[in-house]
Amino acid sequence: MMGKIKVLIVDDHEIFCESLATLISMNNDMEVLGTANCGKEAIKKAELLKPDVVLMDIEMKDLDGIEAIRRIKEKCPDMAFIVLTMHSEEEHVSEAIKAGAKGYVLKESSSSEVLEAINAVSKGRVFFKSNDYFKVIKNLQDQHKNVQRIEEEYALSQRELEILRLIAQGYSNKEIGNTLFISSHTIRNHIANLFMKLNCHTRMRAVIEARKRNLI
Repeated sequence: MMGKIKVLIVDDHEIFCESLATLISMNNDMEVLGTANCGKEAIKKAELLKPDVVLMDIEMKDLDGIEAIRRIKEKCPDMAFIVLTMHSEEEHVSEAIKAGAKGYVLKESSSSEVLEAINAVSKGRVFFKSNDYFKVIKNLQDQHKNVQRIEEEYALSQRELEILRLIAQGYSNKEIGNTLFISSHTIRNHIANLFMKLNCHTRMRAVIEARKRNLI
């Protein structure tokens, strides 16, 4: 990264923001572009100032830091976030990671750790001092595998999609059989599988659900 690392500080305690800004500004490689005292203000300033790194508290009065990260990430996907908080619980670390944070530092950490975290995430690395980090990552990986397994188990086959498209066009079972050259018994089996996978009990609901999922 060329030039100084540009930082935005977000915390609802103004004195803490000012103290942290002073600390960061003492580093010749970093520059504080501004501070924000709530989530909504953070979103506005992040979009306006375009910092390289945002230090984000979790608990704020109008919008929590995790949700603020999600919203900023939608418009500024390359921006790096460090959650700076007093909460060390696994659930908070997990939510921060899922929101897109690249760092997680406790407020009780030393000033050198905060600066180290800023430097790390600005270069595309992650920085987590929480002992729960690796446990959280493993849990998220396990969840992802479970989601993949469920999606594979309930994915529609090519033949089921063909039948579903014909149902959406108003075809009867007999017309579907004549079009696809398959027996009525086979059609009934496919439709039963469709209902199970789409979690519905009628042809109309199957079509509605399929359209919701952009299958047809």
